[in-house]
Amino acid sequence: MEERKVLMVRVILILVCLAIFVTCFWAMNQTYDPLARYPYATEENRDTILQHLDSEDIEYIISNQIRPEEFLEFIEEPGFDIRYCRLYSVAKQTQDESNAYIVNFVNRYRSHFSMSTLETLLEHYSYLDLTTFYENELASHEQMTLISDPSSPLIVLNTSTSVYKYVPDHLVSVQGVMLKEEAGKAFQNMDEAYRSMIGQGQTLSLEKGYIPYDQVFTEYTSWTTLNDQYSDEVFLPAGQNEFQLGYTVALTGYTDWVRQCLEKESVAQEQNYEEILETVDETVMQKITWLEDNAYRYGFVIRYPQGKEDQTKHLYNPFVLRYVGQKNAKAMRESDKVMEEMKFEELE
Repeated sequence: MEERKVLMVRVILILVCLAIFVTCFWAMNQTYDPLARYPYATEENRDTILQHLDSEDIEYIISNQIRPEEFLEFIEEPGFDIRYCRLYSVAKQTQDESNAYIVNFVNRYRSHFSMSTLETLLEHYSYLDLTTFYENELASHEQMTLISDPSSPLIVLNTSTSVYKYVPDHLVSVQGVMLKEEAGKAFQNMDEAYRSMIGQGQTLSLEKGYIPYDQVFTEYTSWTTLNDQYSDEVFLPAGQNEFQLGYTVALTGYTDWVRQCLEKESVAQEQNYEEILETVDETVMQKITWLEDNAYRYGFVIRYPQGKEDQTKHLYNPFVLRYVGQKNAKAMRESDKVMEEMKFEELE
């Protein structure tokens, strides 16, 4: 009998403890603050955060120390994802658009960029250009890479890289063509030196400078009509063409040279330019020789020199110069390398 009483007391004690535990748990749950560990919660933003973020999202902003100003303005947009909030914020700060547009853009194309590359991309391309590139260009060229910073004078473009519809800033007019300001000044200095040294009214007359995307597209089409097989070896398609950068110039004689290269398939097949060089007069040959010996002093190199076709994937063209800066041009001349062979970062 005594044992039954003791057992009953124990059961009652257990039930009382359980009741106390449940009551305490309920009370604690009623007063639990999910944002207790979030130092940026305020009376003004608390309700909005709790309304739109679940416990997992809240844990994410706490562990990553994400401030309210990085996501609150986007939080009510359809498709908002707290894990991309910093991408939304960077996009908004770099190139303004509606919040709904930015959320949709980032959500759709986030696999194509990181935080740092998105900011750089939006400094040089519009949202529309990026959208059409991702939707159209990548659809037909899956291995194509969009250059995030196309403003560098050291960019090398080829069949697998693109600057799409990038338009360089700080363009200046030199002899009626547009060039990046630093390239334009360097060319004028080189032209003055050439006229001073050669005399007799000689000048480094320009035929081409910066060419916009649509014009490159049209010109490329005309070259492919003349010779589709070798057109990429004299003039790359729109987006991949270095004339879009503003650092490349073509001297007078360029178009005739390209046309002869495409008309004489033997030149492309055998890389024998003697027949074309025979059509170049002595004054022009003197100019080509002077540039080969002196262009580097002003930051320019012959972009597609003879004997480097395997590296550049271009036929020799003595009329195309590329501005790379004096230090880089000097290093290229001394090492007998073209841009495709250089590691410019090692010179810095």
